[in-house]
Amino acid sequence: MRRHIRHAVAIAAAATTLTGGLLVSTATQAAAAAPGPAPSRFSDDFNGDGVHDLAIGAPDATVNATGTDGAATQLPGAGYVTVSYGGRSGAQKSGLKVLTQNSPGVPGDAAQGRRFGQVLTNGDFNADGYADLAVGARGDQVSLLWGSPTGLKGGTLMPDPQRRPGFGTVLKAGDFTGDGKTDLVVGYQTSLWLFRGPFKADGTSATTPRKLDLGRNYPVFEEGLAQARIAVGRIDRGSADDLVVLGERRMDGPMRGRVLLGGSSGLRITPVTIRGGNSVAVADFDKDGYGDIAVGDAESQIDTDYAAGLVRVNFGTSTGVSDRRGVRTFTEDSDGIPGTVGKADRFGASLAAADLNLDGYPELIIGAPGERKPTCEHCYVSGGGFYVLKGTGKGVTGSGAAWYAYNATGLPRPAGTFRIGSQLKVTDLNNDKQPELAVPVAATTPAVWSVGTKAGKVAGTSATRVVEAPVDSQVLTGREFGVLAH
Repeated sequence: MRRHIRHAVAIAAAATTLTGGLLVSTATQAAAAAPGPAPSRFSDDFNGDGVHDLAIGAPDATVNATGTDGAATQLPGAGYVTVSYGGRSGAQKSGLKVLTQNSPGVPGDAAQGRRFGQVLTNGDFNADGYADLAVGARGDQVSLLWGSPTGLKGGTLMPDPQRRPGFGTVLKAGDFTGDGKTDLVVGYQTSLWLFRGPFKADGTSATTPRKLDLGRNYPVFEEGLAQARIAVGRIDRGSADDLVVLGERRMDGPMRGRVLLGGSSGLRITPVTIRGGNSVAVADFDKDGYGDIAVGDAESQIDTDYAAGLVRVNFGTSTGVSDRRGVRTFTEDSDGIPGTVGKADRFGASLAAADLNLDGYPELIIGAPGERKPTCEHCYVSGGGFYVLKGTGKGVTGSGAAWYAYNATGLPRPAGTFRIGSQLKVTDLNNDKQPELAVPVAATTPAVWSVGTKAGKVAGTSATRVVEAPVDSQVLTGREFGVLAH
């Protein structure tokens, strides 16, 4: 019997060290009891070769199908997922395999507007040593696609315990009990449920799912927006993963976020609240052993500049958030940040954390997809980019911050117009222990850039690769190619 994968939290965690863009739990793995290839320790290694992989969704893609009368038909917005497998050269660029709900072994049936792949998260859900992929779709469907020596192969639908609308609008994997098994948090429109691993072949969890009651009508998990408002990490130095959940945005601003701490009985809701926003990441920026919580509020107005955006960093403690250390707020006008506040820059639309310079302190990476946004209505030009703020013994600082525009030196240069910064994810697809940054790019030919870093700077290293949508007779390319697993 294979030993199970220890859960590896992508982007951020507090009591762990970043290695190659993913944070690996520090608990000791059980020894393998049977001969065979050693299972990977990474929660995104779908083929068990010891290298990270990158799952990508294309939820608005059209799927080609055969109708009941045997005639060819098209299903707009049925969606698909694919995997760019990691290797010595980095991200796989060609030969990507399309998985739709009409593919052999994939549960469900492709349907118009189903948006298969609109939400993704990964982990070893069945504890067999290979990472698996949880896929959300419309129609209240969550699919578990199983990893294997050849990658993702077959799967099952998860039973919905409530049979209420919105099942699967949020999916987050983590070891929330500290038992070494990967659990799964699944969101509905107004609630979260914790499914404890390992999962069985029929998609049922090890125990009865437990509802996490965040309060009446709080929050509203909106399709396509909610996944960025929830983050997994280590905050309180415990052996279990914790969870941060931001509320919806209302006319008077975003609802306050909640901190849930993991433990042997699962996640527990604490009285701790934080200022809300639309993106969140957790990392130990000051290396004190507690995970800090960064919240981006890209819709925040600064003076008369609407949607200029800001980022707040909360210091972590054993109870969740420090009430003795003040919240640090960053805008494009903050000292050391090479930018200027502007309308619709949407600074903080996406966040990631990674130790880019390998000094032990994670950097905070901040997306600003509206930077250089045209003032003309309905026109589209190239733009967007991201900032890198350094982590230090005193936390995140603007001093020495760097800005990488869409056309920065070292970044790919596709033909036509393109915009970056709507999503960010840390990867290490060539396993050289030096993080790369995965960035979906909206362009005539949509793609995901896996951009190498060196000495703390984002640059065009040999690890930089451009992953374009697969060419496959099963599907037509959709504009949304680039939903990343978080």
